Amino acid sequence: MSAASAEDEFLTTDEVAKRLRVHPTTILRRLGSTNDADPDRIPAVRVGRVWRIPRREFEEWLGRSRQKPSGRQRRLF
Repeated sequence: MSAASAEDEFLTTDEVAKRLRVHPTTILRRLGSTNDADPDRIPAVRVGRVWRIPRREFEEWLGRSRQKPSGRQRRLF
């Protein structure tokens, strides 16, 4: 796989749900457009009636979500 194709790769809501060990409906509730200002939303694009999550942006979102400082461990969901 070339670098260009890895950058353009998209994940399905089921793939993201399996990775985060949550139900796919939970992922659907947390999706937001890729230019959404809300940092708690998972960046995604809608293609017809389905959502696709850009792998690179999902990895960045996941990294930011894990780095938020707080007194207790923060839950993603």
